[in-house]
Amino acid sequence: MEKILRLIVACVFLIVPPSVLAGVANGKLQIHYIDVGQGDGAILISPKGETVMFDSGNSKDCAKPLAYLESIGVTEVDYHVTSHYHSDHIGCATEVFGQVKLKKAAYDRGQSYSSNVYRDYVKIVGNKRTTVQPGTTLTLDAQSANPVRLKFITANANGIQTDDENDKSVVVVVEFGGFKAEFGGDLSGESTTKYKDIETSVAPMVGPIDVYKVHHHCSSHSTNPTWMATTKPTVGIISVGDGNDYGHPTEACLTRLHDAGIKKTYWTERGNGAAPDSKTDVISGSVVVEVVPNAKKYTVSYHDHAVDEYAIAGEAEAPGPNTNNDISDKKLAWSKLSNVYHHADCDVVKLIKPANIVFGDTPPAGKTLHKDCPKKSR
Repeated sequence: MEKILRLIVACVFLIVPPSVLAGVANGKLQIHYIDVGQGDGAILISPKGETVMFDSGNSKDCAKPLAYLESIGVTEVDYHVTSHYHSDHIGCATEVFGQVKLKKAAYDRGQSYSSNVYRDYVKIVGNKRTTVQPGTTLTLDAQSANPVRLKFITANANGIQTDDENDKSVVVVVEFGGFKAEFGGDLSGESTTKYKDIETSVAPMVGPIDVYKVHHHCSSHSTNPTWMATTKPTVGIISVGDGNDYGHPTEACLTRLHDAGIKKTYWTERGNGAAPDSKTDVISGSVVVEVVPNAKKYTVSYHDHAVDEYAIAGEAEAPGPNTNNDISDKKLAWSKLSNVYHHADCDVVKLIKPANIVFGDTPPAGKTLHKDCPKKSR
């Protein structure tokens, strides 16, 4: 096992951008979205070096988060935030905190859950376990001129009655100057016999964001139109595993992301669902978002040391007026950034940003009719 772990560490060194290998703190906000396979795991590092881990990876492959943390020099974690109690999110808590010291607190939704993984999690975090209080803020680098704030938006389905563990995911917004990133675990956005629509009630509490860690690995029940129209993310991070049994990422979720005008999505692995769109989707491996204090832009680094740069949403220029938005005599509509088109009266059309929308009477070349048309979306 030790030899395997060393090999994985060596491989991780080859794919982590050099800027984050020099040491834990580098004067910037760093958010590392770790490729943990079909699961979730991320580590935030403040400019002064305080650390927050979001989930810990899938119990089926704990070598991945351990190797990544070692590769960037993380030997202690100040805080851990558990989105919910499924094994693909907290399955590596025992392994991670058996090797990496948890210093201050482990935040979760409280209550309990019936599984061995949950019991192992409770045991390893011990008396550091802390129940999330919606509406409170955890401040990092509190004495500096540029603090990082983690706002706990909600937990336990935002008061909606449900028995589904995904619905109960903790929602956190990270704020650094004008930059905002959201973590919402496996939050649901559609009411079915299993799930409840939690996203719609939470979206106004979150507001516009820059980076969206796409809920539930881009399942068909996540990322609903109201969520996208309200939060308006610029980029999405999809944490997904090759060969997964769930068909993630799904076409329905990706269509909603694309139609809302998201600039790019970064997939930690190829997954086992819809094909990526070459214009907007990147199979990236682990992803590192970095923000310089008082910056107007942020960077996204991924495989082969590629770096993309984006304007922070509050600093971006507003799109010009849409001069072709009268759909009364138009039959079809589509986004310049998507590979599908819609009937003009489909609710999905309302999500498309004015700068990207096109109306017409005939199907556009190279695009296919959205499979849910003419059915109205939720």
